[in-house]
Amino acid sequence: MSDVIEVVPDDVAGLKSQVLDLQTQVRKLTQDYNDLRNDYLWTRELYTSLVARYFRASSERNAVDPAQKVLEFNEAEAHSTQAPIGPESVTVVAEHERKKRGRKPRPENMETVEVIHDVSDAEKLCPCCGKMRPAMGAEETVEYDLVPAHVVRKIHKRMKYGSCHCEGFADSDAPAVVMGPPVPKIVPKSPFTNRTIAFFLTGKFEDAIPFYRMEKILLRAGLEVTRATLCNLAIGVGRAIGNLIDAMWDDILHSEVILMDETTLQVLREPGRAAQTMSYMWLTMGFRDRRQISLFHYHPTRGKGVPETSLEGFSGYLQTDGYEGYTSTGSRDGVIHVGCWAHIRRKFVDAQTVAGPGGLADEAIAICNRIFEIERGLRTRLNAGAITDDQFLEKRRAKAEAVFSEFRLWLARRSLEVARRTKLGEAIYYAQGQIDKAERFVGHLLLTPSTNQVENGIRPFVVGRKGWLFNDTPLGAHASAGIFSLIETAKANGHDPFKYLTYLFEQLPRAATLDEQLALLPYRLDPKSY
Repeated sequence: MSDVIEVVPDDVAGLKSQVLDLQTQVRKLTQDYNDLRNDYLWTRELYTSLVARYFRASSERNAVDPAQKVLEFNEAEAHSTQAPIGPESVTVVAEHERKKRGRKPRPENMETVEVIHDVSDAEKLCPCCGKMRPAMGAEETVEYDLVPAHVVRKIHKRMKYGSCHCEGFADSDAPAVVMGPPVPKIVPKSPFTNRTIAFFLTGKFEDAIPFYRMEKILLRAGLEVTRATLCNLAIGVGRAIGNLIDAMWDDILHSEVILMDETTLQVLREPGRAAQTMSYMWLTMGFRDRRQISLFHYHPTRGKGVPETSLEGFSGYLQTDGYEGYTSTGSRDGVIHVGCWAHIRRKFVDAQTVAGPGGLADEAIAICNRIFEIERGLRTRLNAGAITDDQFLEKRRAKAEAVFSEFRLWLARRSLEVARRTKLGEAIYYAQGQIDKAERFVGHLLLTPSTNQVENGIRPFVVGRKGWLFNDTPLGAHASAGIFSLIETAKANGHDPFKYLTYLFEQLPRAATLDEQLALLPYRLDPKSY
């Protein structure tokens, strides 16, 4: 104690100076402690996130109570907060019909062959009187026989007729030779029927079968086709559908709502670029008379110039994720840039993954879930005809804006408490930067809280890419984009991809005018019309 007393100054000024020095040291030590604590938290979160990435499920599940077994879904819209159980809590269970269990019924219009299993003539006779036993009908069982693919060679003969030997024929304007009409081909001079080409392309672009695997499958069926031939057929189809793709672009640019997303693609022989360099497949989704249009387009870069150029002249709502490449396009006059609540929520799910349930991330996730719950409930009523379009927009805006205000206050308060470098801090910072755009979805009927629709639209391409890995040339990438566009748009509008491509490839060469060609677009064509 004497040592301490000796270093304490006797005058007031000295004491004040020493206190100020001690306060400075305390602040510095506190700052050092906070920095070390944040470094520790960041390192721990990095470790936990790496473990989750490689060893845990990748879904965005959010179990409110880990001990409680509840049915969960991956998509953000499927999540909703659980109401507390109590005397004032009422749970409304939607009416439903119980599904009939057992085997699913098969289509009745498929080819049917009856096989009669009869007894011998001797067994039909009565052993006593020798007369025929009376028939009692038959007991039926059904089985399904898948007939393996086989090749049929079709020979088309175009009948030719020459000049008539009559006296007046030479003076007439009739052609010297007349011939039967040519076979309409989607790829001219191709040795394959239009239906066969549709089968090839459906296999790759819908069923994700690479051409090198298809080559082996076709060989087993007795048809020797090289993958180079299959690639050339795809490129030929890409040329044939050029007018349709141009019309899809025109219809999308006149849509009131557009969604955009992009994913990577490797193109081996891109001029001036290494084979390992990543290129991009972009998806632009719009609507014509509320019917969805999904348009894929290839570009070697992910720069902001891609949406700027492709959406030149567009005015309306543009909904995207938080990628900065869309910012300049979304800031143009006449464009309303809309954000995504699913991406905001996803950041907090990442924070919950490293911190565990029961923390602040749960509060943010619960608020986001309410946004999707409002959307889902009102959409159900709208689709059922219980409310009109205007009522839907009015009710959604009123309910959602109350949640928006609550979330803004939560972000402002928590941003002062949570270190920016942590996962939760990153989620809060991201949400604060995106919330202005994310709130704008309430302005249009075709908008939803998230970009999940366009992300789901691009998923078939991603699944296919896992099989065929890359495109060989930019020409092949552009052709793939066009074929994907028709197939995904056809699926979105109720068409069977193979049947639609078969019909399109048969009718497109016969179309004499541009209007006849455009009538074949999947969102203008009734699936029941062919």
